[in-house]
Amino acid sequence: MSPNTPPIPPIAPRRVEVLAFPDVQLLDVAGPVQVFAAANDQADKPHAPSPYRIRVIAREGAQVRATSGLAIATEPLPDPAEPLDTLIVAGGQGAIRGAEDASLVEWLKVRAGAARRTASVCTGAFLLAATGLLDRRRAVTHWDYCDLLRRQHPDVTVEPDPIFVHDGPMWTSAGVTAGIDLSLALV
Repeated sequence: MSPNTPPIPPIAPRRVEVLAFPDVQLLDVAGPVQVFAAANDQADKPHAPSPYRIRVIAREGAQVRATSGLAIATEPLPDPAEPLDTLIVAGGQGAIRGAEDASLVEWLKVRAGAARRTASVCTGAFLLAATGLLDRRRAVTHWDYCDLLRRQHPDVTVEPDPIFVHDGPMWTSAGVTAGIDLSLALV
């Protein structure tokens, strides 16, 4: 590099948000978070930012209790129009109930529109499907919920066999640990 060449500015970290809620499946949050954290560890270089900034978010912006009984610390839902790289919707019984919450569904629809890519883990597909963003797209969820997703959202092409499906900016994964595989593909 010549003395007149300006230094290359550091690349800003890519923002990753994992949406949690009461009765979330703990591993649907922890698995993806750990994958992106491990990518940060592998990329750790002096004077360089980590490639990912990871946040777990929830409406409450406080602790949410997972189906296992463990509490997960979260941050409040951000402005839905604020740009981000990756939005991941966790699963669990709370995702199915959340699909009936009109204000959460509307927030998610706008937030997903601000993301470069949006993903769901397990039954998080129900919340994502409620936005209409999976209409005319292929998707997967936990095998035990594929028929229900198909009945509730007939405009979604439910594929029960893959561990994850990528269709345009939307990514969906099957059961709980498939969210780890999906996250590895996202990294």
